[in-house]
Amino acid sequence: MRLSWVLAAFEACHLVHHVGAVAATDSLMDGDSSQSGYLSNHNMDPAVVAGGSFGQIWSFTTPTGASEQFYAKPLVFTPSSTGRQIVLSFSEQNRIYALDAVNGTLVATRDLGLEGEGPFSVADLGSCNDISGSIGVTGTPVIDPTTDTVYFWAKSYMGTATGYQNGAYRFHAIDAVTLKERPGFPTNIQGTPADNDNTRYFTGGTVLQRPSLNLIDGVVFAGFGGHCDQYNFTGWIVGMSASSGKLLTSYTTSGGAGAPKQDGTFNGGGGGAGVWMAGSALASDQAGRLFFVTGNAYKTDVNQNQPASGRLHLDTLSEAVVNMAINSTTGAVTQQDYFEPYTYLAMDAADRDLGSGGVILPDPGTFSGGGVARLAITVGKNGVCYIMNADNLGGYKLGSGGTDAIVQTISMPGGGSVFNNAGAYPLEGGYLYITPVGYPTLVYSLGHTSSGVPAFTLVAQTPDSSAARVGVGPATITTYKGQAGTAILWVVDPDAGLRAYNAVPQDGVMTKINLPASPAVSKFQRPAFGDGRYYISTSNGKILAFGSPVATPLTCTSPVDFGSVPIGNTKTLNVTCTANIGITSFNGFVLGKSVYLASNSSLPKGAIAAGASFNFPVVFDLTNHQLSAGSTSSPSVTPGVQTSSISILTTNAQVGYASQQPITLTGMSISSAPFLSINPLMVDFDGVVVGSAAAETGSDSTFIINNIGLSNMTILGLAYTTGSIASGNATFYNLTQSTDANGTTVTVFDANGYFTSEDMPQVGTVIPGGGSITVTGTYYSLLEIYSDGGNAYTVFTGSAATVPIAKLEYSNGEGGWTTIPHCTTPSSGCTYEIDFAPSGGLTTQTIQLRLTNNGGSALTVTKSKPLEGAVLGATNPSTDFSEGSSIVPGSYDLASVLFAPGAAVLNADSLFYQGAWTLNTDDLTFGVHVLNFTGTVTSTQTGPKTSSGTAQYKYLGCYQDYINNVRLEPKQYVNTNNTNGMCQTQALAYGAVFAGTEYMSECWVGSVIPSASIKGSDNQCNYACAGDSTQSCGGLGGYISVYYDSTRYFPSNGTIIGTSGLGPGIPKTVGAFSYAGCYSDSATARVLVGKTTAGSTVSLDTCATFCSAYNFFGVEYADECYCANTLASTSVLKADTDCSMNCAANSSEFCGAGSRLSLYYKNGTTILSAASSSTKAASTKSGTISLTSSIGATSTPTSSFSSLGCYTDNDVTERTLIGGYAAGSSVSIEFCQATCAGYKYFGVEYGDECYCGNTLSSTTSLATDGRCSMPCAANALETCGGSYGMNIYLVASPSSTSSAKVSSTNSGNTISLTSLRATTSSTSSQSSSVGTSTSSKTSTSVSPTPTPSIPATIGVFTYLHCHSDNVTTRTLQGKYIAKADMTLENCASNCTGYAYFGVEYSQECYCSNTLSYGSYVATDGRCSMKCSGNTNEYCGGSNGLTLYQNITIAGSSSSSSSSQLSSTSSVSSSVSISSVLSLTISTSLLQTSTSISSSTYSLLNSPTSSSLSSSSSVSSSNSAPSITSYSSLPASTSSSSTPLSSSSSSLLSSSQTSTTSLASSSVASSVSSSSSQVSSTQSSTTSQSTTSQLPSASSISPSLLSSSSFLTVTTSSILSSSSSQSQSSSQTSSSSILSSSTTASSISATATPWVYLGCANDTITARALTGALYTNTTGMTIESCQAYCSSKNFPMAGIEYASQCFCSSALGNNAAVGFTGCTMACKGNASEICGGSSRLSLFNNTQFVPPVIPKAVGSYTYQGCYTELPTGRAMGALGLTNSTGMTVEMCIGVCAAKGTPLAALEYGNQCFCGSTISSSSSVVDDGQCTALLCPGNNKEYCSAGSRLQMYST
Repeated sequence: MRLSWVLAAFEACHLVHHVGAVAATDSLMDGDSSQSGYLSNHNMDPAVVAGGSFGQIWSFTTPTGASEQFYAKPLVFTPSSTGRQIVLSFSEQNRIYALDAVNGTLVATRDLGLEGEGPFSVADLGSCNDISGSIGVTGTPVIDPTTDTVYFWAKSYMGTATGYQNGAYRFHAIDAVTLKERPGFPTNIQGTPADNDNTRYFTGGTVLQRPSLNLIDGVVFAGFGGHCDQYNFTGWIVGMSASSGKLLTSYTTSGGAGAPKQDGTFNGGGGGAGVWMAGSALASDQAGRLFFVTGNAYKTDVNQNQPASGRLHLDTLSEAVVNMAINSTTGAVTQQDYFEPYTYLAMDAADRDLGSGGVILPDPGTFSGGGVARLAITVGKNGVCYIMNADNLGGYKLGSGGTDAIVQTISMPGGGSVFNNAGAYPLEGGYLYITPVGYPTLVYSLGHTSSGVPAFTLVAQTPDSSAARVGVGPATITTYKGQAGTAILWVVDPDAGLRAYNAVPQDGVMTKINLPASPAVSKFQRPAFGDGRYYISTSNGKILAFGSPVATPLTCTSPVDFGSVPIGNTKTLNVTCTANIGITSFNGFVLGKSVYLASNSSLPKGAIAAGASFNFPVVFDLTNHQLSAGSTSSPSVTPGVQTSSISILTTNAQVGYASQQPITLTGMSISSAPFLSINPLMVDFDGVVVGSAAAETGSDSTFIINNIGLSNMTILGLAYTTGSIASGNATFYNLTQSTDANGTTVTVFDANGYFTSEDMPQVGTVIPGGGSITVTGTYYSLLEIYSDGGNAYTVFTGSAATVPIAKLEYSNGEGGWTTIPHCTTPSSGCTYEIDFAPSGGLTTQTIQLRLTNNGGSALTVTKSKPLEGAVLGATNPSTDFSEGSSIVPGSYDLASVLFAPGAAVLNADSLFYQGAWTLNTDDLTFGVHVLNFTGTVTSTQTGPKTSSGTAQYKYLGCYQDYINNVRLEPKQYVNTNNTNGMCQTQALAYGAVFAGTEYMSECWVGSVIPSASIKGSDNQCNYACAGDSTQSCGGLGGYISVYYDSTRYFPSNGTIIGTSGLGPGIPKTVGAFSYAGCYSDSATARVLVGKTTAGSTVSLDTCATFCSAYNFFGVEYADECYCANTLASTSVLKADTDCSMNCAANSSEFCGAGSRLSLYYKNGTTILSAASSSTKAASTKSGTISLTSSIGATSTPTSSFSSLGCYTDNDVTERTLIGGYAAGSSVSIEFCQATCAGYKYFGVEYGDECYCGNTLSSTTSLATDGRCSMPCAANALETCGGSYGMNIYLVASPSSTSSAKVSSTNSGNTISLTSLRATTSSTSSQSSSVGTSTSSKTSTSVSPTPTPSIPATIGVFTYLHCHSDNVTTRTLQGKYIAKADMTLENCASNCTGYAYFGVEYSQECYCSNTLSYGSYVATDGRCSMKCSGNTNEYCGGSNGLTLYQNITIAGSSSSSSSSQLSSTSSVSSSVSISSVLSLTISTSLLQTSTSISSSTYSLLNSPTSSSLSSSSSVSSSNSAPSITSYSSLPASTSSSSTPLSSSSSSLLSSSQTSTTSLASSSVASSVSSSSSQVSSTQSSTTSQSTTSQLPSASSISPSLLSSSSFLTVTTSSILSSSSSQSQSSSQTSSSSILSSSTTASSISATATPWVYLGCANDTITARALTGALYTNTTGMTIESCQAYCSSKNFPMAGIEYASQCFCSSALGNNAAVGFTGCTMACKGNASEICGGSSRLSLFNNTQFVPPVIPKAVGSYTYQGCYTELPTGRAMGALGLTNSTGMTVEMCIGVCAAKGTPLAALEYGNQCFCGSTISSSSSVVDDGQCTALLCPGNNKEYCSAGSRLQMYST
């Protein structure tokens, strides 16, 4: 071993430059730009911090609580717009919080997940869990104070698909006050090539943005590393424009000719060399450069052992400190200099990342000298601190003997690994602070060599050791207003929380400052400092603030600086204080150090008022200050800074103020004579491992010889001893000189020559005043130095040992241990499988790992990534085998893995759990071990078995039985020894798909698919089976344990084989009989009295046959049959659910119940209910049924109703509508509406059934499968539901008083209706009937209940439709607001300037300029929630947006003052209607009642005071049945009409039958019509012609409507009472109302899911869209390109240069929208624009759903992508080939039927089934199974050639 020495002098101190902000105390980034760790501007007064009033001042808990964690450090900022200091925190859940810095009030919050940017799931990373749960914002953001903008990167996914392959990073810029996104942000650089290697692309899923951001000259720089070294990651440096968000530079740390080549997968060709640096920022000391440090790389064969200059470009920057030049014009970075340790290959092999810490650039005003203008310092996993010249880092192996050419190398004691930044304090001579894992923070004092080069010496350490695991934060030093003597060292420990110390050691001791607790801090944290406060974000959802919460009574001069005072002298300064409040009395001083004196008598006597000032003297007294150089047993008393505090005790006249006022005092004691001091008092050298490279060169350490006096000091003698210096008998030997093996003269410090120095100062050396000498084996020696400034000594110790030897074992469960061998090739790593014994569930198993050190020196864990999980995971993942922990020779550490599965489900397939623990040590022969743990849960198999031996019946769930007296499964068996297996056997014998056990001994079997709505939790089925107490057979409250036949039912898709799966039903007809309903009956007074029978043979069919001679039959109590010709008047119609018993002879039908008849009647039979009625129906045909409904005598059906759509009615145990009922050949929509007057809803079903009710059943849902397709019995041109499908209508005003007369005739099925219009006074309406001349006038007064509506327009916004949304990828991603009083109008005003707004879940408002792809038009009725602030409007629903579009932004707008309405214009009346638009009308419309046969109508609702009232029967030429709806809207009290001349631009031609409709355009269209003239004619008859006034301000402006969204108004002619006559010979005419056309836009009923995004840039060398392309130089159109991209399964289409079509999943290669230049007309349609030169007209398919590999189908789950064998098959026989219809579900269904546990797809159309797969087949990346789409479903992948897409049960 050798010593070296250094001479140095104290130098002037310079403050570190900080970025300016509105408040000097702001923290705009993580630490300072140079990462020195010194922060002088936060008013952190040690006297206050150490005082009694300092503590936690507030705590904020996030809404999600402990599940939310923060790794990014908080920031503190005072925006220029508010002047209010705030704290900004950013979570791993992609949420942002802005809090008031003083009181913790939440100022603003934003959740990116609500905007479609949910966090990335850690589960997608396999065994990597450095960050648990999710990954969002990890790298600490940075703030630009000139623009109040915050910049950060957030991790999420490209779209809705998950998995690491789909991960993405987006670069955000947000307003610091509102947290809103800046225009043009966020941006995504996915797929961007590196500047230095265009074959290497940025992939956000495989990298982690861990380092903090730095803003340098308008460019935001960030570093990227890997996730636990997984996948083919490479380190990246990325620079983004702060103004535009565009990528300016992207540099990869391993790229070029010398780097590994990427192979196109996610696993090969990665370069490594990640930039993560324990979260520290990229360091920069000037605008033109930045510094960073890398970790280990792969195949780093560029330098090898050849020396290289750091100025030469290096392709593979492995274990390197790198200096990058920044181009001031472009922002691009290029390699400028680097340093790579000569041991980097060994570091690579041992996984000892240099880049586990960052690089710091200390203040050059202090840390410089000897030609070194500035230092760069880093320390990493290998426990070595490298001190470099920042301007000449050192290259590779350029030092003496091929070592490092740097300023100094410092090894950590014990070789402790470091995972953080060092910190540098530039005042008081300069100090460096480093915290190794499990060690105290080490304190190094700055000195200088004889040539003036900086050198560091260990002089102290903190009394506390850091956590013995990775996660300690960087060393941070603060001062109070930059004053020497006020420095505090701050270190965040992941276990102990924040610790603080006086930064300058006193007598070799670091004095601890007690702080309030700060629990649950995350790894690598640094407190964010504000104005006298600091802030910490935690790992459990908290943001904590600490400061002095109590106001001080005085404002005093502080700190008080006495300057330099010679020892033996005194100095007095006056302190001035001003009272902040009234002071009742002063109670004296509390003094700190004895060198500072103050007298109580100098304080004011008695009380003083607020604002009064006073002075008192403080004396810096050094008269009794005795100097001593100190020793190991006696502390030194030496010249230097003396810091203390003094507190004034007060009694205050006002509460809420502190009772003491602290004042900081500081001064420098100096000695005029020379004074010798040695520091440290003991030098402990690092241990040397015998045989290692370090053994050849020895271990270096230093000590300092100080002259802290003012006069020169001469060294008079040098001697050493190994005796006890305290005994007085020690023998001293003068130091001698000798020549070492290299011929160098060295000074020997001991008899054996173990301790030597090349530069030891000799006797006679003079050290000037204030100067120092820094002098650099388990051996012991003591050095005594004699001088004219006194004598002093220091002790040297050192050790030597052999290399560490690791032995890894796991417990074998038999009391022994199984050895896990070292990796055959350590550098390549290895995998080892460890299996737990199979478990039946509810058991706990533990496997222990034992890591033993059989070597002679400490063994260090260099990598440890334990598995985590609730079922299978490490017991103590944070502490066991933690990275950086050490194991001393001859000892071991234990870790354990727990497998604790829950209860196994009976008959379930085996469950497999897997997890991996990645482990490495500094034993170079060990290698990276991946320990794969596997646990299996096996289930008891009972009942019938498949050919493979597994149970045929699988568990489905615990369900509620006997709802509404109906059994879930109809057939019952009872056995006192009942078990689930016994019941399943009964089910199989019966041919039943389902078997359920209940009440311990009951077994119910059948083939009815249980409804998901009645499924309970599994723990509700907790009754023990009668025959086996270990099984569950139902539970309390009628719960039944249900199992299903896995060969006939597939729960994943609801498919059932051999049966419909439907429950018992009510047949609508039985022979000649029709169903009338469920009627009451009584044993004492039978409803049907004529003939009866009973018994087990009774069914509906047998009873109908039995009663064939009667008009009625009814079945009751399952097995009773009754016949009669009349129905007793005492019978009352009941709900169908009352008739709930299965027929005795047919369990698929209902046969009444107790006192309930399922009643059927023959055609022509009249049913009269007992309810009173004034509404009558007369018929001239025998088939007409007279019906009554429970309405008042004056009631008349209103024509104000609207269609809600087709709804399911497939469960007769709970009808969709329960109230009134009618059936027969007279049923039409109008008939049912009249019948149900007084009810809120009516519905038509099965062509001839009418139902009424005031509520909809909770079991119904919107049906979109076309089941409502039957024509109405009385009008074949109307649709009246279908089988199990009901067309439901909403009556606008159920409380209205009205009257109606319903007339039905066989000849014309004419229905005459009178419609009333609500007004403020009585009005009259005219009614006419086709084929009659009857007319009537009626008057009434109505107070309608308003029905919620959706305004067609709100300002510049036009309603589109109900649109889907989800919390993972928001449809609208621009802005979000939630309010308890939300309205559509409120949301519109908040979304000013956006293209779209939507309201969801009654109170959530979203804005955006685009619709995210994957969203779609929702037709399932989800947008049905009323606005929280206006119950007359609909505001979306669950996952549904009421969507509007800004016509001034997204579409063209046209206005027409007139519209052509002629007999030649027509709009199809059969367009599908998926949304109902509200027409806002500001003027009155006159009404008419014109007899029209049928048509298609669309509901118009308006909340305004004006209305359109219409009652019509419209005749249509359409052959398909249509759905009819009516609208009756309130009219204003005044009206006017303006007749038009024959030349008017709007003409209505009306006749006996007329069809009118209004169709909207897919582009913006505003239609305004002032008047129209109507000509009405009849054959050989003169009819009255009237004029009608259309609303002068009706604005209908839908723009860019998505698919299935139309505005359709079909109504009768709108007439006013009129003035002119016209005559025509025309018998019929068809007129189209408001069919508007302008030159700017055309109206079309068609719509498209494609949305125009804008004009995007493109280049030939790097295409923006890279998926598919085709060219058509003559026929290219926008539509043809969109169709082509749809066929290729891409969501984005772009047309360029008039003829080129490109498709892709996303924009790439730096492309973005917002460019100009899209001006070329399409080759196939000159009216369309198809891009331009290097410009794309870009479109997005909003309904696109990307193809996926299904992860689970039925009981089969996806296992991975396997290789096929070169010869032969990897598994089983070919089960099926289908080139046109193959799907994953089809294949699995085939294999399930065969009973094989494995199913695999290949070549897109082949399906294989088997039980095993060849061991020669290997798992490859999933991407290799995504080449071919399934022919039967292009949204699924069906593998590829020579690849098996594998599924297993």
